[in-house]
Amino acid sequence: MQRPTQASSATPRHLSITFDDGPDETMTPRILSILRDYGVPATFFCIGQQVERFPQVLKAIHEAGHEIGNHTMTHPYLTKLTDAEIEKELKEAVEAIQKVVPGPVRYFRPPYGDIDARVRRIAASMHEEVVLWDIDSVDWSGIPGPTIAANVLPKLTPGGIILMHAGPFAKGTPEALPYVLEVAVAMGYDFVPLAKLQRT
Repeated sequence: MQRPTQASSATPRHLSITFDDGPDETMTPRILSILRDYGVPATFFCIGQQVERFPQVLKAIHEAGHEIGNHTMTHPYLTKLTDAEIEKELKEAVEAIQKVVPGPVRYFRPPYGDIDARVRRIAASMHEEVVLWDIDSVDWSGIPGPTIAANVLPKLTPGGIILMHAGPFAKGTPEALPYVLEVAVAMGYDFVPLAKLQRT
């Protein structure tokens, strides 16, 4: 996806919220519960090794109707790898996901946002669309919920993609998430899957 330019007044006030690094057995179920309570769809960019550890949690993500994306098998810096190693990371993650839930994996997010032309080419060869983000919550650093919310809410813009995490290190995310969702809706935004997000 291309990063947005200035939104026109006709652009719907849609946002997409995404969660990297899951699934895990504690944080991901808490996030799923909050999303269910608010009726918000999300995209979970999953690590293959985590999928192998917690297949039932991945199944719960799928059964809740959320999108599932590829976040590689082992979460490396892809630009430091050979082409063959990059391809292996992407393919093994997809295979791990598809052993648990059916259907194609449409979206790919490189760990750390670390990407170059080679990574883009290999993702395209697998028919996966690269998705980065516009708004970084920095929740991965273990900061508390109010700080996470302060990192997100002032930066909201129509068509924006919010980056959050579903791993045990993102301790403040369950606290921040309800507040972020409620304030965003009060600001006139709604949340849609990436497949329905209109970008300018």
